[in-house]
Order: sequence, then structure tokens, then C-alpha cells
Amino acid sequence: MKANLHRYRLAGLAGGLLLVAGQFWGSVCILQAFALVPLMVLILRERRFLPVLLSGFYMGLAYALPQMIYLCMPLPVTVILLLWMMILLLALCVSIAFLLPKHPIAGPLAIGAAWLLLDWVNYTVVPIWGLAQSFARSWSAVPLAIQFISITGISGVLFVIASAQGLAAHWIARPEQHKTLKIAATALLLVLVVINSAIWLEKPADTLRVAAAGWVFSDKEAEIDPHSESGFETLFAAPAREAASKGAQVFNTGEMGFYIAGHDRAEWLERFGKVARANNLWLVVGYFNLSLDANRVFFMNPEGKIVCEYTKTYKTPFEPGIKGNGDLQTVEIDGVTVGVLICHDDNYSQLTRRYGRMKAGVVLCPTMDWRTVNTPHLQAVRARAIECNVGIARGGACGTSAVINPRGQMLAKRNHYTQGHGLVIADIPIRNRQTLFARFGHIPAIIVSILLVATAMTTKNLTPF
Repeated sequence: MKANLHRYRLAGLAGGLLLVAGQFWGSVCILQAFALVPLMVLILRERRFLPVLLSGFYMGLAYALPQMIYLCMPLPVTVILLLWMMILLLALCVSIAFLLPKHPIAGPLAIGAAWLLLDWVNYTVVPIWGLAQSFARSWSAVPLAIQFISITGISGVLFVIASAQGLAAHWIARPEQHKTLKIAATALLLVLVVINSAIWLEKPADTLRVAAAGWVFSDKEAEIDPHSESGFETLFAAPAREAASKGAQVFNTGEMGFYIAGHDRAEWLERFGKVARANNLWLVVGYFNLSLDANRVFFMNPEGKIVCEYTKTYKTPFEPGIKGNGDLQTVEIDGVTVGVLICHDDNYSQLTRRYGRMKAGVVLCPTMDWRTVNTPHLQAVRARAIECNVGIARGGACGTSAVINPRGQMLAKRNHYTQGHGLVIADIPIRNRQTLFARFGHIPAIIVSILLVATAMTTKNLTPF
């Protein structure tokens, strides 16, 4: 008995570690495609329920604990997310136990559907970090493989990899079903290849050259103070001139890169205005409005006039300042609709999908990431570009400045913690197409998933226990 239980413990531990590896190193995200197979095979061969609970506990612990230790978030947030992730993976393991043995095809598809639904619950019910909490976040490292998320959203990745693992588990445990499983696996692969290829090969209608600059500026560490005359020249004015000399039409900086009060606002705007006029450049500047207690960003046109401002809508836990009302702002630059968000906002499809529906070509996103959040946040934002078919450019007041195209490819990036202050610049392809995810959101995937689970539950070919 103990030996049998050890197999379930090991299956859970291995599964959790394979699931979490890509969240640290995106390039190994492929390991998630094997994480559930050991447990699935045990379930198909032994048909035991209580050991599955044990396996789910170990899987949740192995997945959640390393992330919570690494991220160094506030203790209440750490405890909530640790327990929450463990509950979700325990629920996934129970779902596998009940659904997978039902049928060699319906069972695996239902497991994929169940994981998609659990992931949606994950970032909807306890949305501390929004879509950055998704189990599939790290798959943005292989954008060619996940273009289909412009239809399903990022959770569609989990449907695919869980269904594929379910088919593989049936193949291992039940050799007599090989012919049926081969047909199903081939059909799944063919659909993915066709959809991904069609989206990937779409030709852009135009391009917009975008630049972003960043530096390390926080209470604990700062390279140079951007508020000083020399700091403003080094961190802002000089990169803006370089961007303009290389043909950029818009220049973007980081979240709260400057702190501006009412009494010195006119002086600051004149400084920015001189840069805009001298370089014939659109400026998108993240700053903290001390008088309004608001984390904001403004669009300044090449004439040095502020066209519009936006206030951050989604704040991180314990973040100071008032909350914005989600009033999105756009401008037209060379015929391209350009929108703006601030840092954590890009983790919420309630905002990013609206830009997709507008057919915005580019979304600028001033950002400030502390060291441990830097990689996870950058992984997450790449998926938003694919989902809504928009280019994204982010300046980092701390963290990484980057330019990402609508395919989710990284066109340029600079980690300011390791590479110091500097500029990134690239041409963003403009597609002008509204994705199905931008239009309908998670609803179609949720409906299909519920139907697949219901179908498996009513199948009487096999029984789980």
C-alpha cells in the first residue's frame, strides 16, 4: 500500500515541478505538456480515488511553493495564492480521476475543458495578478505554437496540452485503442497547425516605429535621478533624440518615471514640450500626479501639447493612489490607432479586449516591475498581444523595456536591472483585424468546455470507479 501511495506522491511532485518550470524559464514551458501523464496513467490502470487526492496535494505544493518563495510578495498575498493554487490543482486531479476513464476521446477532451474552466476561475475569482496567474503564462515563449489563443484566450493552451496528455495516457494504458487515439491525435494536431499557420502568415497593413526607454528608479535603488537636470537629459531627452534620429514616431517611458505636483506641473510640461517640439515626436510619459494622488500617463503631441491623460485602472495589492475608472484613451499617429495602459492593467482582458475591438494597432504600457516579478509580467504581456492582435511597447521605470509585435514576438528588449538605462526601438506591424477573443472574450471557450465536460459525464462506455 505504501509503495502504491509513493507512486501517487511522486506523480504529483513531478507534475507540479514540470508545470512550474516554465514559469521561471519560459523556454522550458514544453515540460507542461508531460506533467499530467504519470498521474493519468496511474488513474487509468488502478482506478483509485483517495490516492488521487494525495497526488493533487503534492502537485499543488510543488507548483505553488517555489513561485511564492521566489516572488517575495507580501505575506497575505503569498498565503492566499499558495492556498488558491493548491486548491485548483487538487480540483484538476479530481477532475482527471472522474473524467479521463470515461472514454478514450471524450475523456481527454473533457480534461482539457476542465483545466480551461479552472484556469478561468483562477484569474476571475481571485484576480490578484489577473491573467498573469494563468497556468499557461509561460507558453508565450513559443508564440508560433499558440496563435490560436486569439480565438480561445490564453487558457486555450491548457485545453490543448491536457487533451493531448489524456490521449497519450490512454495510448500507454490501453494499447487496444491505438487506432482511435491516433486518429484523434492527428486531427487535433492538424487543426492546430492550420489555425496557427493562417494567423502567423497574415500580412500586416502598415508599420509604426515605436521607441521605449527605461531606467531603474525606486525608493531602494536608482541609477540616476530623472528629476535632476542631468538625469532628465540622460534618461529622457537624450534617448528621445536618439529615437527621433532613428525614425521613431512615438517615444514611451516607464510607469511613475516622474513625480509631478500641481505647483511645478507647468514647468515640467514645458520641459517635455521642448523635447517633443525639438524632435517632432509623440511622447507617452508615465508619472505620478502628487496633487491628485494618481498614477497617470499622458499623450503629448509633437507640438508639445497634452492631448489626453489616463489613470491606472487596476492596482497591485497595497499600491497607493486612487483607482482609475477604465476610461481608455487613444490617439491617431500616422493613421494608426494607439492606446495606452499602465503596468498591471495589461493583465486584465476587460481592458485589453477593448483595444482589440477598436482595432488599435499599438498599445503603449509604461511599466514598473520589481526584480522577481519582471520575468512573469513580461511573459504575460506577450500573450495579450496575440489575444488581441495588437503591438505592445512598454517603457520600464524598473524592469524591462520591450517592443512586442501582434504575433507575441519580442522585437526588442532591455532589462534595466542587468543592462542599465537605455532605449529599445522597433517597427511594429499593424494588422487592423479584430480577433474572436477580442470580440467575444472567454464566453465561447467556456460554453464549449462545459459541453465537453457534460458529454463526458454522461458517457457510459466506461466508469471511473
